[in-house]
Amino acid sequence: MVKWMEWVARAAGLNLLWILFVLCGFGFFGVFPATVALLMVTRDIRIGHNKGICTSFLAYYVENFVKANVYGYVMFVVNVALILLAMQSMSQFSLWLTVPILVVTILIFNLSLYLLPVFTYFKATFFNHLKLAAIISLSHPMVSFVLFSLVALLFGLIFYSQVLILFPVLFFFFMISVSGYFAMVILLPIFHKFKHAEENLASSSQVSKV
Repeated sequence: MVKWMEWVARAAGLNLLWILFVLCGFGFFGVFPATVALLMVTRDIRIGHNKGICTSFLAYYVENFVKANVYGYVMFVVNVALILLAMQSMSQFSLWLTVPILVVTILIFNLSLYLLPVFTYFKATFFNHLKLAAIISLSHPMVSFVLFSLVALLFGLIFYSQVLILFPVLFFFFMISVSGYFAMVILLPIFHKFKHAEENLASSSQVSKV
């Protein structure tokens, strides 16, 4: 019971921190750094690095403010452009052109779901993060489906549901933090496996050089 109450309090605290730091970035500039900070704190909790949540959140937010916005808005602009193109193609283009556009749109959107979580775990350049996100998303279709379903559920709750009107406490205390927690629960084992494979490959290449 005590652990359960501690988990609820931690989830509520993280959610409130996310909202606060989104507002600190005037919404537009705060949403992606706050999301990265939330994912990083959740990662620390999952792997047993129990630091202070508030101080860790602030440190991650400030440290990754610029990069998180670059990553987030590059993928946002690309996705919006592709979605608009796909919508236009369904009414104006032939089927032979529409299908490839839809496939590319879905693949890029799928990749973008992984980009910020990959950024929080692997130290790499933007293009290497993109490559890792593409490899992981394509090699784990069921995980991609779960992440897509989670995003669709969030979108539906926020924009097309009466749930938040009836129970606004869900948004203020739990919705974002719990979603981030479940995303990291799903993704961390995959990230561990890829990191372990990278380390084994690096060590074997060093041995071969010797």
